[in-house]
Amino acid sequence: MNTYALTHQVGPQGDDNTPGLLGYVYVAREDAFSTIAKAPKVGVNPGDTAVIVADHTFKDPTDGWAKVYITLDSNMLKAAIVGERDGRGLKINFEGFHPGNKATTLEFARIVKNLGLLMLVPDADGTYLQVGQEGLPVELAPDYDSAKLSSGRRGFTVKGEAYATGLYIYAGDIKVKP
Repeated sequence: MNTYALTHQVGPQGDDNTPGLLGYVYVAREDAFSTIAKAPKVGVNPGDTAVIVADHTFKDPTDGWAKVYITLDSNMLKAAIVGERDGRGLKINFEGFHPGNKATTLEFARIVKNLGLLMLVPDADGTYLQVGQEGLPVELAPDYDSAKLSSGRRGFTVKGEAYATGLYIYAGDIKVKP
């Protein structure tokens, strides 16, 4: 199939098209993988080149994805075109809120600010969108707010940023840390 041929794009046709994201993400260090799978460059059917079907492989067989709770309806994912003519790509932005200031949360925020990561973000239908890829990881910037006694949310607003060639669905196995 010519992967550069345009295909018909119809509306939902009665199918759900629920906006928003689920209340968690999966994160893993880019350097924890021995293999980071990619979407195929050539597909048989329309859409094949937008889906990563192979599994990512961790170097350490006991390692896996860390599941991070994100307050429901505080999170969003955006992808915008960046670059000049003949050299465009995507800038992907994630934002979400993780409540609290437990020791494990403070440690997580301190560590991730200096790491390249891969992140799997489930949309409201349960489809995982991958943010970050080999050589173009997502970087997280957690900002803490204590809030006021009278109002607000105590915890971290987590912002993520990555550059990419496209937005991809991850359909491989998700091995979660024990």
